[in-house]
Amino acid sequence: MSDQNQGGAQPPVNLNNLMNNMPMVVYLLYFAGFVIPVLPLIGVIIAFVNRDRATPLERSHYDFQISTFWRGLVMAVVAIITVFFWIGWLIMLFAVVWSIVRNVKGIMALSRGEAMRGDIGWGFG
Repeated sequence: MSDQNQGGAQPPVNLNNLMNNMPMVVYLLYFAGFVIPVLPLIGVIIAFVNRDRATPLERSHYDFQISTFWRGLVMAVVAIITVFFWIGWLIMLFAVVWSIVRNVKGIMALSRGEAMRGDIGWGFG
């Protein structure tokens, strides 16, 4: 019987029981935040609370989600401040696309059991 988890990759996260998969809940709260703006705040709080006792896989996603929240908030504030100039609308559009791409990439990596890289910064993930 061979070990199917060779190469250091962690097994995929079980998506059957969503409440036992808090990183996925946070990603879903971020998406729902486009409709109900307070939900990403709840998501980042969940990420902060669970980060210290998480597995390395979950911690990488929590760190990614926390980074996404704060950088997205910065872009949203800049967009709101500059919305009276046309550049604000472009910043807002970029922030929405940026957030969607990062969350989709995070969900895809989480569903494959892959950790997020720690050096993503302002990139798309």
